[in-house]
Amino acid sequence: MRLPVSGLTVRFRAPNGNDDLAILEAVGGAVERALAILPRLTQLAEAANAAHSGGEDTPLGREDTQRVWRSLTVTDFETALLGLRSFLFGDRVACLFRDNSHGCGERMELEFSIAAFLEDARPAAPRGVERPSGDTHWFRLAGHDDAPVRFRLPLVEDQLEVMGKPKSELLLARRCIDSTVLGARARARVERAMEALAPPVSRPLTGNCPACGEPVAIALHVPRLVMEELEAFSAGTHEEVDAIAAAYHWDEAAILAMPQQRRRAYAETIRRREQVGA
Repeated sequence: MRLPVSGLTVRFRAPNGNDDLAILEAVGGAVERALAILPRLTQLAEAANAAHSGGEDTPLGREDTQRVWRSLTVTDFETALLGLRSFLFGDRVACLFRDNSHGCGERMELEFSIAAFLEDARPAAPRGVERPSGDTHWFRLAGHDDAPVRFRLPLVEDQLEVMGKPKSELLLARRCIDSTVLGARARARVERAMEALAPPVSRPLTGNCPACGEPVAIALHVPRLVMEELEAFSAGTHEEVDAIAAAYHWDEAAILAMPQQRRRAYAETIRRREQVGA
């Protein structure tokens, strides 16, 4: 998968037992947990330079990968999370929820395609935006009546810094817009430019209530969605390790090193044998 803002290539792999335990033991909010897990199950690579690499992308080292994920835009981070989700569980996602915005309160399901969802979050180049020569982080938005404003795109580390704080949107703007005083109109123009260059991936899903036909919306938070699915899929790890260790007397390290699919196949064989013998 090519990340839309940075252009980095990300490759995914399935978790083994050590990854499963890391998923279950990760702490903090959904973004923090996702930031701890994503580097374990991905490999980042810089785009190929045909003149020097023969057309092959250049993988980043493990320490570089940990640092780079924090310094990527929120758009790239959440795109990669959905890419991992699609790699592990498939393209279709079903969200169960109960909408309380109208009197019906019917429990319902919204289903969507990850590929189609990401198509609506492709970056665009807004008018009036320039990137000064030699500056890889900052953009400049030319003004009409206002002076040009420098800004950069929100990064994962920015999101972590302001998350949960009062007036988090204002704090984020102060981190990303190079201006101590900015009028409401100018700030709105900058924020529209930022959203065009790095569109939000976490956003509402809309549909109609099947019971009453009223429009409904669910606020999709990508890190929460992906981490909840990963945690649910890893939930049986301790029981599987215990069953395999008891049956074959293999040590924990050897069992945890197995690919998840193989470990589960062994555990299922043990369960079937026990059922036959019961």
